[in-house]
Amino acid sequence: MATAGGARGSGPERAWAATLPDGGEVVLDGDESSHLVRSRRAQEGDDVVLFDGAGTSCLARLERADPRAAGLRIVGPYPDRSPTLRVRVAVSLPEMGRADRMVQALAELGVAELAPLVSARTPAGRAEQAVRRTPRWAKLAREACKVNGCARALVVGEPIAFAAALADGALLLDPDPAATALLALAPQDATRWILVGPEGGFTPAEMASAAEACATVARIGSTALRIETAAIAAAAILLGGAAAGPTS
Repeated sequence: MATAGGARGSGPERAWAATLPDGGEVVLDGDESSHLVRSRRAQEGDDVVLFDGAGTSCLARLERADPRAAGLRIVGPYPDRSPTLRVRVAVSLPEMGRADRMVQALAELGVAELAPLVSARTPAGRAEQAVRRTPRWAKLAREACKVNGCARALVVGEPIAFAAALADGALLLDPDPAATALLALAPQDATRWILVGPEGGFTPAEMASAAEACATVARIGSTALRIETAAIAAAAILLGGAAAGPTS
């Protein structure tokens, strides 16, 4: 079910368009046309929210309910529900089936960017698998925008090495009971890379490097979590906290 831009609950159907002009007609590609007309059963005269995944959305009216090339007329702007806080998550990816589900959830939450993290215990070849999966993940990110009301889709970036993520500023997730609770951190801490390690966690040498780089180490709760669970929970905590308090 679609999500309204400025209200609670359902709203007009949503569809992705690679390019959104200021006015006139927009013709959807075959996949989007089929989904809108066949799967969602949109009819001529229906309102549809178009988004480009890059931050622009508008209200349009379906004029040609063609499942191969649906034509819509732009009516005007439409409000966006993208989070004001830009959360970036670098994850040492689990196996690809689990990673698919993680990407879908992070996209629905409104995470801005996901990068496959390469750390000492990341399985060999995992980063290469992620690169081959990128087109599928881009589609999952667009589909999430049809659910959450965002005009800006999750961006899946190139694999990033642990040392490079540290250099860019990082917040490491670690189940250590002595670590600071993620809930206690200020929202602006979320603007750094949130690093989620592989099974077995980060190595002692990596933790020492993080300490030298003055990275923050935080825990989600009192239990150890699977990779994808930790990434999703961290994103939900940070984005939920930003929604309830001041944002940066």
